[in-house]
Amino acid sequence: MDFVFSWIEKGGIVMYPLILLSILSWYVIIERALNLRFKNLIPQNINELKMLIQKGDYESAHKVASVTDHPFTKAVSIVLEEYLKGRREKGYLIQLMEAELSDMVPKVERNLPILSTTASVAPLLGLFGTITGLIKVFQAYSLASHEEAINLLAKGISEVLVAAATGLGVAIPALIFYWIYKVAGNVILEKIEREAKEIINALE
Repeated sequence: MDFVFSWIEKGGIVMYPLILLSILSWYVIIERALNLRFKNLIPQNINELKMLIQKGDYESAHKVASVTDHPFTKAVSIVLEEYLKGRREKGYLIQLMEAELSDMVPKVERNLPILSTTASVAPLLGLFGTITGLIKVFQAYSLASHEEAINLLAKGISEVLVAAATGLGVAIPALIFYWIYKVAGNVILEKIEREAKEIINALE
């Protein structure tokens, strides 16, 4: 623990926003790891729904979809309801399905801006801390004796680089996980789109 406090003290005031960004980014990383999954965004009874629709048992499919608490099945339920009312134009049904499923996009991309912001801002904060720290070092260097100045410069440079290292240490995992979750989210959205098209196409 003493090492942590010593590290923060060496880095200067910019260490505090860097710590805040680190906490926020790791919260998002853990939250996305728990929630950005197929089973959370695609209903478990999707195959049952597709089977009923392919058999032409639209009323049973509508009942199953309507009692399942899931955004995807809610969209299917609305589409089937319109279909059973006689609205059977594929273009209309596709637009209706897309409109209902559009609410799922924010759930897939939730909190990702925090990771991208952290990846962009943290290195700049680290650089800012390094520059301001070097300014202080050279100001002290100009006021000290020659022998003291050399020791002060060596010690000061090693300390101010802490801010730059911390900035990169915060930014790198945020950037890596941002792209991991971005790609994973796109894969999930494409899967949702394929499932929706299969259901629409199965309607006669």
